[in-house]
Amino acid sequence: MTDETKPVEEKPVEPTIDVEALAKRVEQLESSNNRLLDESKGWKEKYQGLKSNVDKENETKLTENEQWKELLEIEKNKVHELSSKVKNLTTSAMQKDLQFKVASLAKDAHDLDDVMSAVSKTGLLQVDSENGVITGIEEAYNSVRENKKHLFDTNKVAGMGGSRPSGEAPKEKSIDEQIAEDPNKLLGDVLQGLI
Repeated sequence: MTDETKPVEEKPVEPTIDVEALAKRVEQLESSNNRLLDESKGWKEKYQGLKSNVDKENETKLTENEQWKELLEIEKNKVHELSSKVKNLTTSAMQKDLQFKVASLAKDAHDLDDVMSAVSKTGLLQVDSENGVITGIEEAYNSVRENKKHLFDTNKVAGMGGSRPSGEAPKEKSIDEQIAEDPNKLLGDVLQGLI
């Protein structure tokens, strides 16, 4: 007889995870991140202060030398930068207002981004960027709701409208009935009321 030996199967060793070490590392990284953010804010403030001082010195020199064209160009650039910032902020505020209004109307939408995209493409929105107002939102929304029904959940179950079905209102149960039904729930409710 031959003696056959089976090779011993080695079980793979599962790596152990040191949760405490990971938590400590995450805390260190958060601390480093906060420190770096604080330092970058400080450097940014210093940079802006120095830039402001240099700009003031340049303007003073130009004024002293009566170089009005250069001063005018500097002021034009400042006005242009500020108007660009105002325009961007106004556009952003109008976009957020549009999103908020559409979201308040489209409570049963499958995907709000799809509804937003469709509303924007209707051509019914009038944008007054000077005053920061968008009109025609409801009309555009109603058009999308009418023409793109697949974007909305139209399978409402009867009786789910938030109203009570016809009939009597349920009677409040006495304490004895509540104890008989579920004593732990009653105890939990009482404790919750005390907290």
